[in-house]
Amino acid sequence: MKRYIVSIAFVCLALNAWAQDTYYAELMSRNNYYGTARSVALGNAMTALGGDLGSIGINPAGSAVNSFCQFTVTPGLLFQTTGAQWGDDNDPGFGQINNTTHTKFNLPNMGVTLAFETGRDVGVKTVTIGVVANNSNTFLNYSTARGVSNYHSFLGNLAAAAAGTSYKNLNTDLYTAYCANQIGEYGPEGSNIYSGANQMIDKSERYHYVPGDLDQTSYYNTYGSKTDLVFNLGYNVSDKFYFGFNLGFPFGQYRREDIFIEAAQSPVSFPVNFVDDNGNHLGKEGEPTTYYKSSQNGYYLNTDIGGIYGKTGFIWLPFAGLRIGAAIQTPALLNLKEEWWYTAKTNYEDNKYDGSAISEAGEYEYRLRTPYVVDAGIAYTFGGFGLVSVDYELTDYSVMKFQGLDSYEDREFWNTKNECNKLFCGVSHSVRAGLEVKPSPAFAIRAGYSLITDPEKFAYDTKGNKVTAETWEGLHQLLSGFEYFNNTTQAYSLGLGYSSSGSFFADATVRLTSYPTAYYSPYYYGGYDMYDKDGRHVYMGQPLITLNRRIVDVLVTFGWRF
Repeated sequence: MKRYIVSIAFVCLALNAWAQDTYYAELMSRNNYYGTARSVALGNAMTALGGDLGSIGINPAGSAVNSFCQFTVTPGLLFQTTGAQWGDDNDPGFGQINNTTHTKFNLPNMGVTLAFETGRDVGVKTVTIGVVANNSNTFLNYSTARGVSNYHSFLGNLAAAAAGTSYKNLNTDLYTAYCANQIGEYGPEGSNIYSGANQMIDKSERYHYVPGDLDQTSYYNTYGSKTDLVFNLGYNVSDKFYFGFNLGFPFGQYRREDIFIEAAQSPVSFPVNFVDDNGNHLGKEGEPTTYYKSSQNGYYLNTDIGGIYGKTGFIWLPFAGLRIGAAIQTPALLNLKEEWWYTAKTNYEDNKYDGSAISEAGEYEYRLRTPYVVDAGIAYTFGGFGLVSVDYELTDYSVMKFQGLDSYEDREFWNTKNECNKLFCGVSHSVRAGLEVKPSPAFAIRAGYSLITDPEKFAYDTKGNKVTAETWEGLHQLLSGFEYFNNTTQAYSLGLGYSSSGSFFADATVRLTSYPTAYYSPYYYGGYDMYDKDGRHVYMGQPLITLNRRIVDVLVTFGWRF
């Protein structure tokens, strides 16, 4: 490797980021509703019910159902488990499941509504105003996957991606690895051909290979949440018809860490030769300079979320017991401000050749228009004995649209991204159902269920190859036979409620949410092509990891009527 020893804190240029793609747009746009313990216990099937501060984000008319004022606060605990299985993109098998768990305290709901009576017996009897904050998504997902490879390596992947480019012009991640003694040039000065520190080169200098077993570990962690701060106005018309309006301000943070570690099971199998710029060998003649032990690479992304949207809805009581509701939400205009950076660290048997580097932080700010949302619901109340409620929600993700802050900036780049959104995203359907039984006026038992379908689609090119948003090549690729992936997010909930004869009430709920299996490739540049010593084409694969994520929420709401 033609590299000088690099200092521990080497700062590199920041040139690129990954966040702006269809999957990221969907993640920022998606609503996985929280609310009060009561609304969550009922599966958030609240469009036709109202009367609960958790319902206001779903249907603004819900604030007008009660003629009294109320305040609620809902602390909660979130238990996340992700089962990760290590595989390979040229091997359909996956290894043992490795479960990673994480616990977090959160505050999914807090708010207040104030009701003002008009003194009328008919017409608008009550006007309600309110301010409510309800969580609309959690990004918590910690996972760890482990495997062994003697075929490909993360550093080999970086070296293949750097080929043909001067080290002075390498992308941020590649230059960070170069600064950390992970990849280096071989051959004549300025050849722009690179090798990874855990690769060997055959005598023809055409074929790079991994000379021994590498223990590989991938950490994929995300955290943060999205919350909707809603300013609400509701009207009660003759106790038969309720309507309302929301001005919503979604805000939150998304944090992502991709950390990949690989270590030689036997460092003696991984000799490394360091030379200076004059080609002089830095070790003893006829012996390797040192031996590769391990390396670590990290990608970090911080996103701050802010935005605005509007929503309106109604609840109608055509006769005693029956309730019908509907609401529509405009697309939200989100402002996304991102910061990202890369890290790299390498350890050798002779630690004077160790390297460590961190890139300067890159920053970018842009906008995202999210989908519109339509809700419809029907419910029936059985006097004071209980109720049943069912909701349907439609969200059209094909209208998601990125936009630079300068409308003329990178127009072609954003047009391509938006065309991908339009082609590979469609409509997501959600069904929510809730049941409440009251064995006595003071106590309630609740259960709920919700299902959300995946809006992502795939298609086929003219050769019959399957094409997804990730593999789509651009505007001129001919596609046909679009189909939806058969993925769903499902949640099951159980809850209890207590209502005193005075102003105090309390609810408790447990909810289990199961997310569809996700596939994750930790190498930055996917698989890579090489040629062996006989000139034959060789495709180097990469790890392919399955992630099965589950979240258990425990919520307790404390409320007061006044």
